[in-house]
Amino acid sequence: MLAGEARRMGYRVAVFDPDRESPAAALADRHWCSDFSDPKALAEFANAADVITYEFENIPVESLAFLDSKVSVFPSPEILRICQDRILEKDFLVRQNCPVPAFCRIESAGDLTKALQIVGIPAVLKTARLGYDGKGQAEVLAQSDLERAWRRLGECPAILEKKVPLEAELSAIVGRSAAGAITVFPIPRNFDREGIFDCSLVPSGLGERVERAAGEIAVEIASALGLVGVLAVEFFLAEGGQLLVNELAPRPHNSGHFTLDGCITSQFEQQLRAIAGLPLGDVRSRGPLLLRNLLGDLWAQGEPDWAALLSLPGLRLHLYGKSRPLAKRKMGHYSVIASSMEEAREIDERAQAILRLGPEM
Repeated sequence: MLAGEARRMGYRVAVFDPDRESPAAALADRHWCSDFSDPKALAEFANAADVITYEFENIPVESLAFLDSKVSVFPSPEILRICQDRILEKDFLVRQNCPVPAFCRIESAGDLTKALQIVGIPAVLKTARLGYDGKGQAEVLAQSDLERAWRRLGECPAILEKKVPLEAELSAIVGRSAAGAITVFPIPRNFDREGIFDCSLVPSGLGERVERAAGEIAVEIASALGLVGVLAVEFFLAEGGQLLVNELAPRPHNSGHFTLDGCITSQFEQQLRAIAGLPLGDVRSRGPLLLRNLLGDLWAQGEPDWAALLSLPGLRLHLYGKSRPLAKRKMGHYSVIASSMEEAREIDERAQAILRLGPEM
């Protein structure tokens, strides 16, 4: 999607991805199909680029630092270093006085009992690295749960985090330029299903106080990081109305995909503008919108009936060009733009019925 925006604005695109079937590579002028740690390929890639950005966190920081020594990388490798490790991320948020759920780091089995005493029950054990979409996490309701979860997750560095009763989940997507200009997109309310992002509502319906506070915290975080690019700040809204920062993602984010259809400037265009040194774009909303994630499970009975889906008013379909529809794999999304959230929900219900019934409908 970033490559598509770059193409629209007249840029040439190079992609570095070890996947031969990389969807972004299909829109690129050149594709370096190499391991992220291949020094020769990285040097060639840096030589071909005027600016470099990244689209997910699981890239060796050392590789980005090498690239950054030759050409500008945004957001900086130091931001990625913080955000790809939950321990470093939580420590950073605490230093910035950001509200977070109670947590305790776990480095070894000897830390388990103390961590449980500090955090209490219920809690969630989360691996420090490589966890996403509910992976690398386990619910803890008793001491025995924690010990089993620690073994099951590989006895690796982790955090034990208090499981907080929630009213809602939301996120703030900010764009920031090298000069310090900053924008906050409309705040979406997000819903998960089995730990995987499922849908967003914009406006959130959570009220001006909550939305303003989320935006202000996100701006403070982006400024403290010295961000150039786009950052997603995921929040919990705890019972009683307290906002807590959950995670950071220094890139365009699933919960910001609504901006492709719902805002004057999308998060992808904003990322491009920021890293290319252009003025940041207008992030105003185009109106009420519901976004629904599409997972590979939908292909279990064959190709979904896209024609029927696209017959619905206000619905726009985005498929990501991934070659294999695997279970739980994010394959695309649709957005419904309507005159009211009630109308958007009604169209979404019809869309969900089409997808459940499959091609025979």
